[in-house]
Amino acid sequence: MKYRFGEFVLDLEAGRLLGPDGEVRLRPQPFRLLQVLVENAPRILSQEELLDLVWGVEHLSPASVKQAVSEVRQALRDDPSRPAAIETVPRRGYRFIAALARVEEEAPQLPVVSADAEFGTWPVVLSERARRVVEEAIEEDAAAPPAAAVPASGSRRAALALVIGLAALGITVFALLVRATPDGAPPAGKAAEAPAARAAARPATRPAARPAVAVLGFKNLSGDPGDDWISGALAEIIGFELAAPGRVRLIPGENVERMRRELALPHAERHAPATLARIGRNLGTDLVVAGSYLRTPGEDGEDKLRVQMVVQSVATGDTVAWARHTGAPESLIELATAAVRGVQVGLGTAVPGIAAGGDAAAALASNAASLQLYSEALARLRVWNAPAALPLLEQAAAADPGNPFVHDALAGALAELGFEGEGKKAAGRAVGLARELPQELRLGIEGRFHALSGAWEEAAGIYTALWRLHPDDLEPGLRLAHAQRQAGQTGGALATVAALRRLPSPAGDDPRIDLEEADAAWQGADFARARDAASRAVAKSERRGTALLTAAGLFNRAWSALRLGDSRAALADFRQAHDLYIRMGDRGAAMGALLGSASVLQATGRPAEARQAYERAIPVLRESGDRRREAKALNNFAALLADQGDFDAVTRLLERSLEVKREIGDLQGAATTLANLGNLLRQRGDLAGARRRTDEALALSRRLGDAHGTALALRGMARVLDHQGQGAEARAALEEALELGRGSGDAEGVAQTRIALGELARRAKRPDEAREHFREALAEFERLGRTGNVAHSRIALAEIDLEQGRLDAARAGFAAALALARSLENDLYEAHAHSGLAEVATRKGDVTGARGEHERALALWLKLEDEEKAARARKALQELKG
Repeated sequence: MKYRFGEFVLDLEAGRLLGPDGEVRLRPQPFRLLQVLVENAPRILSQEELLDLVWGVEHLSPASVKQAVSEVRQALRDDPSRPAAIETVPRRGYRFIAALARVEEEAPQLPVVSADAEFGTWPVVLSERARRVVEEAIEEDAAAPPAAAVPASGSRRAALALVIGLAALGITVFALLVRATPDGAPPAGKAAEAPAARAAARPATRPAARPAVAVLGFKNLSGDPGDDWISGALAEIIGFELAAPGRVRLIPGENVERMRRELALPHAERHAPATLARIGRNLGTDLVVAGSYLRTPGEDGEDKLRVQMVVQSVATGDTVAWARHTGAPESLIELATAAVRGVQVGLGTAVPGIAAGGDAAAALASNAASLQLYSEALARLRVWNAPAALPLLEQAAAADPGNPFVHDALAGALAELGFEGEGKKAAGRAVGLARELPQELRLGIEGRFHALSGAWEEAAGIYTALWRLHPDDLEPGLRLAHAQRQAGQTGGALATVAALRRLPSPAGDDPRIDLEEADAAWQGADFARARDAASRAVAKSERRGTALLTAAGLFNRAWSALRLGDSRAALADFRQAHDLYIRMGDRGAAMGALLGSASVLQATGRPAEARQAYERAIPVLRESGDRRREAKALNNFAALLADQGDFDAVTRLLERSLEVKREIGDLQGAATTLANLGNLLRQRGDLAGARRRTDEALALSRRLGDAHGTALALRGMARVLDHQGQGAEARAALEEALELGRGSGDAEGVAQTRIALGELARRAKRPDEAREHFREALAEFERLGRTGNVAHSRIALAEIDLEQGRLDAARAGFAAALALARSLENDLYEAHAHSGLAEVATRKGDVTGARGEHERALALWLKLEDEEKAARARKALQELKG
């Protein structure tokens, strides 16, 4: 794309005019005018045509054309009275008359990354397990035609943002929300590390930042709501094409929609400088794209669609490029692509070898119906309305079955609603259909598939490759840190966070980096670091005006504060996050914050308020179709009621949670709930029912390869076996659970297994072994901030002291546990503590003290409906009377 005429070379690739003395400087509009004249030579172009092709703005006058022609002539040293380059044709326009020679050269090829050579430490090819899932998904969809290949020179960067960035904010928020729901969350302290070679795939040097572009959407000038979808479709196509040469960084559409809500920004043809400054501060962008479109009847009776595109600089407020094109509405992709071509030269982002006409962007949809459905679905996904997006994506998949982008988005919507099994199948279809796509697009689609499959090391490998391709891009770096954390590589995630901070500002100052650090620190049980990182995220978000990221930081900081024992600060942050989410319209995240408040209220002895929070949140989650969060909330509500001894209600809640999890295909969650039901039945004396539920949970967890779930079921099974007199089998089950916990870095699971081993050793009359297990569990629970488990461990240690005659130590242990139980309003632990204190007082000869403690314990055992322990308390009181 270079033209030589006389002593000059017009380099459209670099956006430069070269003369005998070097580069000749031209403003964007005169440069664009020269390009248009050269490309249309020797045809005469009228002033109206030049206004359309160069400026694309109706209200500019012909004087603008004359001024630009004058500037070009001056640059070319062209005498208008004896022109050698640009001729004025009276009453008709202008034409380029110099002899042109096209300078041919090969189009540059985007780098092809060898997964085996450059990224040998990360498996970026499908594993055998992943390949089987893909092949099964393709077999189910055998009727679908193969995906159309996208040319190697096609638009990659924007489509990457499209397929791996449907939840740029949601990644962080989802990772935080699972903390409120322990039955499915990766436990704190899970810090097992992969080899050091996997610590962080970061650039060796600080990368140079490309200009960032945000496509804000387009104003519907007709006002017809039936045409509103065109705005989103235009944004997708234009973003796809603008980013194709790899010379700009595209701000993900999810971030743009978040900004639009936070700033209450309407669609407009262009924005005032003050508004641009707010947009730039919020998004960290250099350029914004806006514009309008208008559908009108044509003279031939066919509708016409006029698309107008405006590019503005955030720093200066200036309009740096314009384009306007008119055509048939069915040619939307071609119209949008032509508009992009019209501004790329002025922006200096054009690349030879990419032809106009929408060949690359056509990969987004094979027909207009599919494009409309896909665009409408994305608009709903970006405002957290996955239930409304799902049927649209299903229709789009039926209308365009060979489209990998539609199946990829469908996978994300299904997973968001909790249908993870169906989501994985859709992602598998997307991977199969993406086989002929360029590398970057294919890797993005494979990344989601690996994430939905729980293959986090493979997902990390994908994001490593993507980040290496564009080391100045924050988005794949954030996804890499998230995948490393999910794979248990906490140190690697923190190293990646450090590398992200070295990106040039504003990317290196993005609050999402701090949120990723907070998540990784939480996983490593460094709650002070997690709190401090979340506080930085809140401060940065408030300065940027990003309310949703502020809410995410508050939510994160609340959990850290709770683990650090600052329940007042935790409750305040949860409530503030809830209010921000409600104001921004994210009801699902708001309910997550409300459930976090319930956890604080439960932990601080306010069960009535906690119950109200659950009763408010669960119906909203059910109504919104968020089955995943609903199932988790039901499970946690059951835990609250179990502490209060309401076992009938607990059973109903757990059965309902199990029903929802089976409905959405959450097999891992179903296994956890089955294990919880087994524990409940054992506590109620139904050993046969407990064995049946626990066997089911264990078999399911083993089949899924879930170490955490398998260990949970083994602990439940060990307790059942012990009650059935099978001590050796129980010990073997616990030893297996202990090894699984150590291997997966599940610190909390290891501590729970220590408690179970201590109980087993105590019943086997091995008190010293039991004491050692309880001590190790206590230390770990204190480190993790698990107050209830700390109380349990102290009671267990105090009971061993009592058995060995260490009465003062036993009394101190029971008293400490009693204080914790009262702070938690945990009747069960309080009853055990009172019973222990009564026994200590009896052995010390304090009959009055013993009587009072037994009476308090009796009242609690009756409240808990534990007739066996109530009978023991009555017998002790009767003996004290004698």
